Amino acid sequence: MLRRRPMLYALAAVAAAALGLFAVVAWIQATRIYRFDQTASTPTAAGLPTVRAVRFRSEDGHEVAAWIAPPAAGKPLLLSFCGNFTNVAGSAARLAPLLAQGHGLAMLVYRGSSGEGGVPSEEAFAADARALYDQLDALLGVAVPPQRRVLHGFSLGSSVAAGLAKDRAAAGLVLEATFDRCCRYYTQRFHLPMCWLMWRERHDVVDKLAGVAVPKLFLHGAKDQAVPEAWARDLFAACVGEKQFVSYPNGEHADLMQHGALDDLAKWIATLVR
Repeated sequence: MLRRRPMLYALAAVAAAALGLFAVVAWIQATRIYRFDQTASTPTAAGLPTVRAVRFRSEDGHEVAAWIAPPAAGKPLLLSFCGNFTNVAGSAARLAPLLAQGHGLAMLVYRGSSGEGGVPSEEAFAADARALYDQLDALLGVAVPPQRRVLHGFSLGSSVAAGLAKDRAAAGLVLEATFDRCCRYYTQRFHLPMCWLMWRERHDVVDKLAGVAVPKLFLHGAKDQAVPEAWARDLFAACVGEKQFVSYPNGEHADLMQHGALDDLAKWIATLVR
């Protein structure tokens, strides 16, 4: 019996370590994934007079918000999903030049962001994105067919946009500062093998886009320290269908619009929606 005690102690230590690691990963997934800017604003305060805030019911009955603007006649609409550490006002404002060109906009306000209530989660974002897509014509007061809807995701939002591209028809998909699997970012941030450990909030964009042949435009900064360009190129290589990758030599994570990305996005959309 005495000889068996060291083995029992070792097994107990392993079990305690595993339980501790499980608790740490559960805590990270519950509290450290989503770090949105909670500043509430209005389209007018953001300098977007043609945009209005609307509310609608998601698939689970929860009331969520979006900022929308109808397109001018013959123009496309961008269904856009913002990144982490941001809010809807700043994210919509960076797309203002497209609005000035007559493009429409529909930007989801995530649960738990920009002063909104609710619990943020990958599942909730996907349901809210589908609900916004499905109710968009009624919210806009004008019909925008799928062939005039372009999906756009920045950073974390690329996961939401990719999921919507899997579930709904669109003219194209723009992935700005994207990753293939978000767990790679959290591995880098927390120094743990998160791709092995995470069981939720994974945002595996590469899996969502498997077999999705919608035309795709990738925009990425070569100096991006948050999401290395290599991760986006891994996703690009895995994607099927028509695709284009634009790299900005001096671009970082959140400044691609200052390096010409907005012009490149507008030109690409013009080739899809005529």
